[in-house]
Amino acid sequence: MTHRQKQWLVRILIGGLIGIAVLIPVGGLFNDLVGGGLIAMGNHTPFQLVSYDLERLAGPAAMGIQLGLYFLMGAVVGVSTLPFADDGATLVRRSLAHFAVTAGVLALMVCLCGWNWGEPVVLLVYLALLAAVYLLIWMVRWVRWYAEVAVIREKLGLPPGPSPLKWKETLPYIPVALILCLGVPWLLRQLEGSGMPLFSGAIYAQILLPVGCLAFGMHLGRRRGLCLLYPVVCTVAMAAAVFLVYNYTVLILFCAIAFASSLLGVAAGAHPRKKGE
Repeated sequence: MTHRQKQWLVRILIGGLIGIAVLIPVGGLFNDLVGGGLIAMGNHTPFQLVSYDLERLAGPAAMGIQLGLYFLMGAVVGVSTLPFADDGATLVRRSLAHFAVTAGVLALMVCLCGWNWGEPVVLLVYLALLAAVYLLIWMVRWVRWYAEVAVIREKLGLPPGPSPLKWKETLPYIPVALILCLGVPWLLRQLEGSGMPLFSGAIYAQILLPVGCLAFGMHLGRRRGLCLLYPVVCTVAMAAAVFLVYNYTVLILFCAIAFASSLLGVAAGAHPRKKGE
């Protein structure tokens, strides 16, 4: 067994045990709220070790399954404390793979234990919170690495590299993203008045939004490389437009279109630039 494999094994064991220790009290509260507290609104204990749904599904094996899920959740979190790779492209790929595994374990735990109250949208909320926390941790690590590289470049007498997260490079495109994702749907809705929202609805969501985000993203990517703040700005602006112009029922769809098309744009624009360098 190599030293790296030993590190992974140690982190998995430590993370799994910590996951059990932390999730037993937290999961006990959730088990009670879902099975006897918020649903039944009757007499109930303040702590339920095993999920009601899991007991009905697995019987005597329910406790073992639930502890196993706790261990898995702690293990994937424990593994995240190790660096996944030394180069950027591999780091991104392995981070995405690790996030997919973490999201799968969380979804499995939430669904088997019944913590989503039988509503699929609640599971999406859990996954959105996980993505936000994961992204925050990843960005904090990235900023720390950037600071270390900046110190090395300064000591070597090299010119400074791009700004953290390329925020300066992305800054000129923020007004464009705001106009495209917030201003255009608002203007189309004003022009339509109280009639059928044809232009601000189907035409905007299927043509104007994805094509616009893709085109401006490719332009940014060709000039400045992979700027991941641009998809974030487009998504936030689109979320604001949903509550200003539309309603919450299209939040996930419209934000997904804005994020995916803008991310694809900057990635496609940055790829030949990176390959040429």
